Amino acid sequence: MQKSYYNNAISGNSSMLACFSEKAELLRLFWPDIDYVQHLDKMFLGLFEKNKTGSTVWLNDMRCDNHQEYFQDSNIIKNTVTNFFDGYKVVLYDFVHPEMDVLVRRLEIENLHNESRELGLMSFSAAATSDSEVACSLFDFMNEAMIHYKPDSYIAITSDISVYQFQIGNNANDAAINTYLYGKDDIGMMKDAAVSWELGVFQPHEVKTVNVYICAAESLKSCKVLVRKIKTVGGLTALRETGQYWKDYLEKTTQLKSGNTLLDELYKRSLLVFKLMYNKNSGGLMAAPEADEYFTRCGKYAYCWGRDAAFITGALDIGGLRESVTHFYKWAVKVQDEDGSWQQRYHMNGNLAPCWGLQVDETGSIIWGMLNHYNYTKDTDFLKSVWGSVKAAADFLVGFIDSETGLPKPSFDLWEERYGEHAYSSASVCAGLRSAVEIARILGEKQEDFSIWEETADSIKKAIVKYFWKEDYRRFIRSIRVKLNGFGHEPSGDVMFITVNPKGYVRDVTKEDWIVDVSLVGLGIPFGIFDLDDPMLKDTVSLIEQVLTVQGVGGIKRYENDTYIGGNPWILTTLWIALYHAKSGNYEKAKEYLIWAANGKTEMGLLPEQVNKDTGKPEWIIPLTWSHAMYVHVYSELINAGVL
Repeated sequence: MQKSYYNNAISGNSSMLACFSEKAELLRLFWPDIDYVQHLDKMFLGLFEKNKTGSTVWLNDMRCDNHQEYFQDSNIIKNTVTNFFDGYKVVLYDFVHPEMDVLVRRLEIENLHNESRELGLMSFSAAATSDSEVACSLFDFMNEAMIHYKPDSYIAITSDISVYQFQIGNNANDAAINTYLYGKDDIGMMKDAAVSWELGVFQPHEVKTVNVYICAAESLKSCKVLVRKIKTVGGLTALRETGQYWKDYLEKTTQLKSGNTLLDELYKRSLLVFKLMYNKNSGGLMAAPEADEYFTRCGKYAYCWGRDAAFITGALDIGGLRESVTHFYKWAVKVQDEDGSWQQRYHMNGNLAPCWGLQVDETGSIIWGMLNHYNYTKDTDFLKSVWGSVKAAADFLVGFIDSETGLPKPSFDLWEERYGEHAYSSASVCAGLRSAVEIARILGEKQEDFSIWEETADSIKKAIVKYFWKEDYRRFIRSIRVKLNGFGHEPSGDVMFITVNPKGYVRDVTKEDWIVDVSLVGLGIPFGIFDLDDPMLKDTVSLIEQVLTVQGVGGIKRYENDTYIGGNPWILTTLWIALYHAKSGNYEKAKEYLIWAANGKTEMGLLPEQVNKDTGKPEWIIPLTWSHAMYVHVYSELINAGVL
């Protein structure tokens, strides 16, 4: 069953990632990496009146009003759930401990009735699995824990207090709603289970606290050890330790302030998001928490793209998170293909993710990002550590040139929609080769060993002007030799055939694609192939703003006639134009775009991928790491210019 596409809030420790709805429902729990495995199909908490059949009400029930916010300067989520109909209020704190793979759900429960009553806490959970034979559950009497298990993962649900009742399988959800659980079987091949705890008598307006711990481990024994450890620590201490951890984390980052609360808080929230989207086990950087695990509306998001990383690592360096950047590039070296390229996207553990074609801009972007990181750190040891990777990648790019055009051979564009020879991809490859040349010079390599890289980069720039610049129209076009219809014959009348692989297979392609696309800004920002005051680039950016600005709500969409999720303006595309203006000295225009993007955040302070073109509300993926990265780039640029 498809979950909500919208993760309204996230918390984690760079190994465990928990995603929540706006109603405080735990939607997804990832471990031991932040992209995989997703362990819970369902996880509900609710209250019931003891000895009253059918009294269980889940906290995400329509009768409950919920207000959700982050503790300031932390990734601790505070939910205030009020159920006037049934007479209680719950303040629920959700957070993952920084040193233990434990999601803590700390509940402060208040009886709103003017008479005493006896309440209990109910939990229903179902393990996520595609194989019913490995969706197993057991109740651990010694540790008072319900444990869902499958090969290499054990997820325990427990509390500081003794369990009142439990049930495995046999329609545990209905039993939980009915408030009476039948715990006759304590182990079985069922993925669903329920457990309840007695909370005792509540006097009128009395408040009691209970902690629920969700622990993850790779073996049953280690899971039991972790259960006992977190119970020894306790929920209050865990809350304080986690709060202190995030405070210390932010204090170590680059301190930037504009005096504008909206902008400054969003900068700090971006730094907090970066930590959650960084996989500490491997160094991988994730594009976004997963939202579409069944591929119903997109190709999924919980992967690492070199394209995104080119922008994200720069933002991490700006924020002072340079160790994470170094760790990422070590990860990139490990996952690099033996031919020197990087594939479209990867899982956090470095394994190849689902792909549908090479994106050559991934390879160019990673080399460019390595040099960019050096420019922040001046760490030649870092360059030495990646030199072999740089050399292999540069040699691959030199060999990936179309002998007819002088441009990089056909691959997928940065939006992963069209196969062809693209202006943005060409800029990325050109920048990657130039970066490789600069790295070679810094390391004192011989000129003859890298002169071909420099010559190829120069040739690519000339080919960009030859094939993409249209003098009569004073603009660049986005693609040539491009497959606009990936599922059939080309819709245009100007078609040619090209060879697409070493076995001699051919495809029909459109000779030129004139659709206005924001990615053309990449010729100047970030790759610097053309100076920002170059008339060719300036005229193209002017056309982009004229054609792609969304009337009414504002913002910049990706390209003409974009239909993805309705064709909305994107946060990152708008900030891309803002960064162009900021670096060009057009600060007022850049500020307008920056404030527009900041106002597109959610109530939790997270930047989405898109803003709805009709309502102006956050749309689709929440949060998108690339959106936050672009925000940091523009914000810091304007701070450093002294114009905020």
